[in-house]
Amino acid sequence: MSNYYNPVKIIKTENWLLELNKSIKNLKISAPIIVTTPGNRKRFRLDSKFDPQSIFSDMGSNPNFVDCINVVEFCQNNIFDGVIALGGGSAMDLAKVVVAHLSLGISDIVELIEYKEPFPQTIPAISLPTTHGTASEVTMWGTIWNMDEKKKYSISHPDLYPTVAILDGNLTLSLPLNISITTVMDALSHSFESIWNKNANDTSTNFAITAICAILENGEALKASPFDLTIRKKLLNAATTAGLAFSNTTTAAAHSMSYPLTINYGIPHGIASSISLIPLLKINKKQIENTLEKICKGNKLTFQQLINKIESIPKGIIPYKLSAWGIKESELEKLANESFTKGRMDNNIVDLNTTDVVDIFRSIYN
Repeated sequence: MSNYYNPVKIIKTENWLLELNKSIKNLKISAPIIVTTPGNRKRFRLDSKFDPQSIFSDMGSNPNFVDCINVVEFCQNNIFDGVIALGGGSAMDLAKVVVAHLSLGISDIVELIEYKEPFPQTIPAISLPTTHGTASEVTMWGTIWNMDEKKKYSISHPDLYPTVAILDGNLTLSLPLNISITTVMDALSHSFESIWNKNANDTSTNFAITAICAILENGEALKASPFDLTIRKKLLNAATTAGLAFSNTTTAAAHSMSYPLTINYGIPHGIASSISLIPLLKINKKQIENTLEKICKGNKLTFQQLINKIESIPKGIIPYKLSAWGIKESELEKLANESFTKGRMDNNIVDLNTTDVVDIFRSIYN
């Protein structure tokens, strides 16, 4: 890719509500829908800040077709001219379904996902991430799960980039440590996946290097000081920077391999998407030597110390072996066969086959 593109306006602040109200005014939004989770609705007392009738929070941890149907029905009972997403990747991904529905007037979820023509109208969208991982606030796609089919879908369209992303580390302070580390690892995966990627360009790679260095510097420190706002802000900025990287490359093998882990075993996305990082780093090493040298030099690490540093972030907080998640060794080949998502696995800079993936799974089994 010779050109880099990302249209999202990023605002960094320590007063998210003030900036949100400014953005609502600047974008001339008169009736926004707020898409969030039940926990965030309560945690940030959103009912006292917005019309409760405009808040949709009837969703689970991973947006699925039922959530999509429910939020579309919610929209049909109201007149909304803007979308505000406050939450992690799930809320922000679901908000993209809302943007597509409001822009197109289409209610069928599959039609919304498959629509590729320019939107006839644009709906302003504001995203406020409450985790430092998914970076949905700066990408044009969202992940939707069909639990009946046990299948992952992506809604993706250039008109689904949020208009504004508001970053406030205060929104992440109440995030439990295990979820915090999980999202950090997701951001680390986004960064590396955009480097060992056939779609990489100089700009995306530079964003990824910046994100990786910040995560390596602050990831383990978060475990010792989970309420340190400075650390949270740095990790939030790193996650968004990683998003700026993979918004142009999309993800690759690690994410492709993560989908069957999540759909079949319920492994949280951030863990599933990063559990294979170390073996993939070794496989792709020769193809990204110059970039790895910059990362190692910037953090004063040897290659082995880089591996140790990555492994140290989730250590003691999250199990990073497949066996710990209830997976049987006899199921690895089946998982490998389900790991080849088009537009993800084929992005990896080194082409992988089923045997390669089985070997990766075996290396992280026990």
